[in-house]
Amino acid sequence: MPWRETPKFVTMRKFILALLLFAFATSANAQSKPAPKLQTYLAGLKGGDITVADFNHIIDSPVVVKDEKGIAYPVARFTAGYKFTSSYEDEDSGEKKTTSDFRSQEYTDDNKMSELWRQSVKDNVKAGDEMLLFNVLVRLKNGKKMMVPQISFKIK
Repeated sequence: MPWRETPKFVTMRKFILALLLFAFATSANAQSKPAPKLQTYLAGLKGGDITVADFNHIIDSPVVVKDEKGIAYPVARFTAGYKFTSSYEDEDSGEKKTTSDFRSQEYTDDNKMSELWRQSVKDNVKAGDEMLLFNVLVRLKNGKKMMVPQISFKIK
């Protein structure tokens, strides 16, 4: 007796074929559009060493993210972090000691640090401190969000 395809077998074969075609189409589409290469800027700078005076000037600027073509992307979120050293007197020994400290503030749907944060940093900035802009998230044109590399400024 010859082998015959049953209706269930034909339906299953069509389903598997459709699934394979969908998987191929999805992977082909994902490969055709690479993610843009994005860079975070503060006052047009990508981070690096900076003087106290220059830092106090740029901290009032908005955070901007651009691709390699110079096209800006809306900032959905970022975190500003500030590393610094502070001194205190040890109550037991009476010695003056130095410690490292870190403060951060997250901003959502805004590309500028708050006035209070900026003024606090300006009032206390000194050589050896460091400002970080991290957890930077932008909105792409297709509605998706993408994480962008962090930048840092070392105060000299």
